[in-house]
Amino acid sequence: MEGVSLLIPAGAVPQGRVYEMYVTVHRKENMRPPIEDNQTLLTPVVSCGPPGALLTRPVILTMHHCAEPNTEDWQIQLKHQAAQGPWEDVVVVGEENFTTPCYIQLDPEACHILTETLSTYALVGQSITKAAAKRLKLAIFGPLSCSSLEYSIRVYCLDDTQDALKEVLQLEQQMGGQLLEEPKTLHFKGSTHNLRLSIHDIAHSLWKSRLPAKYQEIPFYHIWSGCQRNLHCTFTLERFSLNTLELVCKLCVRQVEGEGQIFQLNCSVSEEPTGIDYPPMDSASTITTIVGPSAFSIPLPIRQKLCSSLDAPQTRGHDWRMLAHKLKLDRYLNYFATKSSPTGVILDLWEAQNFPDGNLSMLAAVLEEMGRHETVVSLAAEGNY
Repeated sequence: MEGVSLLIPAGAVPQGRVYEMYVTVHRKENMRPPIEDNQTLLTPVVSCGPPGALLTRPVILTMHHCAEPNTEDWQIQLKHQAAQGPWEDVVVVGEENFTTPCYIQLDPEACHILTETLSTYALVGQSITKAAAKRLKLAIFGPLSCSSLEYSIRVYCLDDTQDALKEVLQLEQQMGGQLLEEPKTLHFKGSTHNLRLSIHDIAHSLWKSRLPAKYQEIPFYHIWSGCQRNLHCTFTLERFSLNTLELVCKLCVRQVEGEGQIFQLNCSVSEEPTGIDYPPMDSASTITTIVGPSAFSIPLPIRQKLCSSLDAPQTRGHDWRMLAHKLKLDRYLNYFATKSSPTGVILDLWEAQNFPDGNLSMLAAVLEEMGRHETVVSLAAEGNY
């Protein structure tokens, strides 16, 4: 599942219980939380279940987000929906307290939600300043083959999450479209300025544009809300002769008074399919389920040793608090302090951040700095890094 995963640590499911766990990404518009004018949906809407399942330690739901996470520019809020009921606010990132049921680790491109409640979740941002920016992914498509005089170029302006791009790739494949150029990222600011798209440097002796104006604009709020799926605009060009088999032009996409991107297009216009190959779209190949010890980078005996030695407070501070600090997971230590094994939950979060590759050498370096030489030797003996 693109950019979405659920990590279920050992011991999260009570002994003697068996749950059929699942994760679903919702694409239907009626599944999205209500969004106000200056708010924006920053992640896909994701359900994990079964709802109401009793858990004895937090699971970690990871989702790609499209915010440029400069916290002074944003108020970022986790919302959830229980059993088709109304959407409710769970927590504002940075405003956690002892009663907060979740913890959110906001990384540059992903958010990790630690929760003991399986539900439907989404991250919503509210711009505090006009410098708040979200990442858009710009993707340009044309027909796989063309036998008419007309040639249409579709420019999609998507939230920069893996799932949004995957949805458009699947849609275009069904429509007989092809990717004309590698997608590019654009930082779109909460300045209320529109997105302007224009096409340049066409060979006017061979082609003419069917667009009456010099450019097209997508209104700011259509993009900012994040709720309009597959948002795009189309440029239709007409060749004077079927013998013209090439279209060379520049396509500019920029926010008025903001950042822009230029695509240099060199399209083969023929009845034979051409263009950039799609990534494999077999949906089964993108959903990975890893069960048992192989799902985790840190071997269980080493994890147990770390928990027993770091959970107890140390006078020199070489305990779970220092581990959280060195792993940059110390934004709100009280969340971990309320858990029976703070070290275990910190290591779970580290596993989710570094899934699926793991980064044991980095963890070993942190443990070395903390004077945990015996654990570093054990990690090396495992041959995992």
